[in-house]
Amino acid sequence: MFLNILSKEERKHFLNLAYHLMELDGERKEEELSIYEAFVHECELSGYKPQISENQINNSITKLAAQQSPAKRAVIIELFGIMFADHEACDAERAFMDQIVDTFGFESFEVRKIERWVLAMTDMVSEGYRMVEA
Repeated sequence: MFLNILSKEERKHFLNLAYHLMELDGERKEEELSIYEAFVHECELSGYKPQISENQINNSITKLAAQQSPAKRAVIIELFGIMFADHEACDAERAFMDQIVDTFGFESFEVRKIERWVLAMTDMVSEGYRMVEA
């Protein structure tokens, strides 16, 4: 939704983080894969192979942390979106997001506001699908 404000290189770093985040619970759920594929499409990086080694993930976090606030907010919003795609977040996912928001320098009140917004949007999309399928 907001990834168009990122440069091509920033989009690659974002996809690295998104792919890593969705694998932290030890499984790739259909909802997460669907959102990840939407991210790839939005980033216009069809065929991109995410780089998820520990060094690359840390590099991606560092590179994105150096960007302006709008880019960092877009990354956080979209990462929360994939984290909540399955309507749950494991401890490893939470810890990873905490690492990112700390590195990005976000205040806790801002993170809670973003998280609430993402959860509300996730619920609204789910409700929309239920209405269509009814």
